[in-house]
Amino acid sequence: MKLVELFLVFFKIGAVSFGGGYAMIPFFETEMVSHNWVSLADYIKVIAIAQVIPGPFAVDSSSYIGFQVAGILGAVLATIALCLPSFIASVVITKFYAQFKTNKYVNALLMGVRPAVLGLLISAAYIIGIKPLYLGGTHFLSLTMLKTVLVIGAGYYALSQKKVKIGTLTFLAASAVVGIILY
Repeated sequence: MKLVELFLVFFKIGAVSFGGGYAMIPFFETEMVSHNWVSLADYIKVIAIAQVIPGPFAVDSSSYIGFQVAGILGAVLATIALCLPSFIASVVITKFYAQFKTNKYVNALLMGVRPAVLGLLISAAYIIGIKPLYLGGTHFLSLTMLKTVLVIGAGYYALSQKKVKIGTLTFLAASAVVGIILY
């Protein structure tokens, strides 16, 4: 029963999520916490782990949570369930692309999805950057994340100015030094 529930939850997330892995973060959070598969604090750690591991964020997250819930079979099942709706949609769209590309209803649907994706990405930024500030026991981690965002933002601003000419490796080395000093 747990495997069926796992499959259905990840299939639903894959079916209703537009905009890529980061747009899925609010759906992941709602489903994982409501099913008591991970706590909210642990889910933020899952996000961090999934960002470090090579591969698509959503696939890494689903594999990890599936493994936590039901072992290796759960990881495989969750990953397949998450990817299956996109695969089916890709096959259908490829098959009927000539008919869909000029359909005004399909174009209206795609135009309507854009603001929803933006909202999901803003929600994901809130979950990753702001929400941890309100969780007990993670204040140091949250402040570290906030300082990291500020340092990266300042570095990006400096690089975006025409007056500053700095190479990528030099920027990475300087960021590493700043990170070591601040943290």
